[in-house]
Amino acid sequence: MNNEKTADEPLSFKIALWHGYIISGIFLLYGGVQIVLSILDRNYVTMGQMILFAALGLVLLMAVLSYGEKKKIGWYGLIGMNILIIIFALIGYDKYENIILLILSVISLSMLYSEKTKKLL
Repeated sequence: MNNEKTADEPLSFKIALWHGYIISGIFLLYGGVQIVLSILDRNYVTMGQMILFAALGLVLLMAVLSYGEKKKIGWYGLIGMNILIIIFALIGYDKYENIILLILSVISLSMLYSEKTKKLL
């Protein structure tokens, strides 16, 4: 049954889906590890920011899961996520990590706007 579900999904849908999984996982992992490290170091100054990263990762994960279920709200969530990543990467364009994120988000955004993905949704 799962093979039938994934057989009709175009490659552009799958690329955007996995990009969303990776980005939300990075936010969750980064926020969670930094919270644990802040507790262990007894440094509670930046814990609010790390909780925000973890919460943002959870919100992004919910958007990715709804996109995987082919819901329109998940598509809008992934578009918003990629646009925000592009904006923040353009602000800090002097670092090569931001340029890599910018390129990956532009590719994912183009996959979200592809005709096959929009037709599927």
